[in-house]
Amino acid sequence: MEKFYLETYGCRLNQSDSDLLRGSLTRNFQEASENEADFIIINSCGVLGKTEKKIVERIDYFKKNNKKVILAGCLPLIAPDLKNSVDGVIGPRNVLRINEAAQMVLRGEKPIFLYQKGIDKAAYHGLKKRGEDTVIAAVSISEGCVGNCSYCASKISRGALKSFSRDAVINEIEQLVVRGFKEIHLTSQDAGCYGLDRRALELPSLLTGISSIPGKFKVRLGMINPQFAIEMVDELLLNFESRKLYRFLHLPVQSGSDMVIGAMNRKYEVSEVEEVIRRFKKKFPDFLVALDVIVGFPGESEGDFKETLKFVERTGPHIVHINKFSLRPGTAAVELPQLSPKVISRRSRKLTRLCFSVKREINKKFLGREFKTLIAKQGKANTFIARPQSFRAVIIKERDVRVGEIRKVRIIGTEANYLLGEIIG
Repeated sequence: MEKFYLETYGCRLNQSDSDLLRGSLTRNFQEASENEADFIIINSCGVLGKTEKKIVERIDYFKKNNKKVILAGCLPLIAPDLKNSVDGVIGPRNVLRINEAAQMVLRGEKPIFLYQKGIDKAAYHGLKKRGEDTVIAAVSISEGCVGNCSYCASKISRGALKSFSRDAVINEIEQLVVRGFKEIHLTSQDAGCYGLDRRALELPSLLTGISSIPGKFKVRLGMINPQFAIEMVDELLLNFESRKLYRFLHLPVQSGSDMVIGAMNRKYEVSEVEEVIRRFKKKFPDFLVALDVIVGFPGESEGDFKETLKFVERTGPHIVHINKFSLRPGTAAVELPQLSPKVISRRSRKLTRLCFSVKREINKKFLGREFKTLIAKQGKANTFIARPQSFRAVIIKERDVRVGEIRKVRIIGTEANYLLGEIIG
């Protein structure tokens, strides 16, 4: 039996696709290490130029070692010339054809599977194969989006919104809970627009259905574009009353400047996002807000950047994913005047310093407090990562714990990115 090795880059949606790829492949092939494998699948990400560079280096490495390589995921559609460097390509909406692609490659043929018809991946959740040593599972609810952001290449690869069946998503989670999974990550390109291809914002209804599933488990909601969080804020506040939902909201605000947000072709104002955050924190004082911010978007002035700094200071996010602007082929931002890398790096460093300062001050407030936490996974150097209701990372150094347990923890120390805890029950 021929052997494969699967390597995954990018978001949780890509990781969920890899569960489908792995499950499909193991019906005909055996999973192995990269050295033992007869062929390699790279499930790629095309959001950032630096990620593309790393993937190209991996392709070159595998080809120099006489491996057959199938490039899957987003990059084949964003950088189509890469098909000349590999033995086959398969787009994110063609994952169910992976066995066909593999067999063609092994016969010396070159599959090019990039057809963009949407499929309901939730209906095929029975094919997924996940890691055996985890209690965390990614469940995709949709792919594609309804936006046309001027910087984003994901629309090129993922296409228009395809919302997956509500019943199939709930059935997948029900089965995962029965199998012992304790933490479910709802993932998509934009969870907020779920259902709009069926002409309704269906996320609140989906969350209500998930919360009614029996069993002890937690759900982490994936990224919601701010325009939909603004529209659904009342319903979402009700959803988060459920103890099954981590009190965690991921908003890719991208800038604190209305001018920059407009140039990005995003449909909201900074003040509206700030009001959403204020309402969540008022109702749930420990609520964790995660932001995405792009530094150095074309045309971003020093004044625009200062508005981003002020926004972070006012809203006090616990997590900020800072990305230096990355020019991607095929996007409208290609036509805009670019800032110098030196300016972008300077602004990125300044924002990073501010975010660390904000996070340290927030975390100090948790010293001495006690929480019931899920022991979610093993960390580095014989540690465990626990999650209280707000999804903050709590590092546990004691050994007398097991992944999947619910334990009572006291916070005994803080860092910028995590809390330190000890088991007390």
